[in-house]
Amino acid sequence: MLRLERLGGAAGLSGLRKGVVNAILLTPSGALSPGPLTAAGVAAGLGLGPLGGALVALGHLAVELPYYLLLVRLMARVESALGRARSLLDIVAGGFMLVFALLLASTALSLLRGSPGVGAGRIIASPVTAFVAGAVLTGANAYFLAWWVTVGKPIVDSASSLGLPGALAVYAVHYSYDIGWLSLVAALGGLAAGPRILAAVLAGLALVLGLYGARFLASGLRGLLRG
Repeated sequence: MLRLERLGGAAGLSGLRKGVVNAILLTPSGALSPGPLTAAGVAAGLGLGPLGGALVALGHLAVELPYYLLLVRLMARVESALGRARSLLDIVAGGFMLVFALLLASTALSLLRGSPGVGAGRIIASPVTAFVAGAVLTGANAYFLAWWVTVGKPIVDSASSLGLPGALAVYAVHYSYDIGWLSLVAALGGLAAGPRILAAVLAGLALVLGLYGARFLASGLRGLLRG
């Protein structure tokens, strides 16, 4: 089970601070990216207003929180068992971060070239449908599942040493992006900020993610060379 001890001392506060910073910097690369969940938020907004986006986010939460807590519980055990293989995990995670960064940069370029962005082909008018859409589009999304074990790995790593209260605190920072973004696009009925602004946001996220990826790759390679 996840440890239930309270955070204490400078080490605990430092770990919590690291987890929060990682969540702040890395979460936008997933939460704010155009994709099925954002499209569902737009569609729910057209039928239900801002509440529709919040309901999609709650469906997302129903799947994501258990998955996150499972990863927090298992990550430390897996890495402890693997020992030196942790360097290989860092290299794999860093490589995926760079791939995701390239995908974000590609989306930004497509927006600048006038390619269509996220739209809503259907209108979601039922609160239950909005909730179910959020859950299904989360659990069936391979990008989401991969994001947490690659791009989101620093968040999980930080949370794994904090116990349950700290892990939940870090997740609350992450989830604030999810519910905030989905409620916003639902309220706007789409990405009204314009393609150039969205492209700039995605380019910035790609840069941050690329830096994280390079850091993980370097850490993994140093570990292998020391081994």
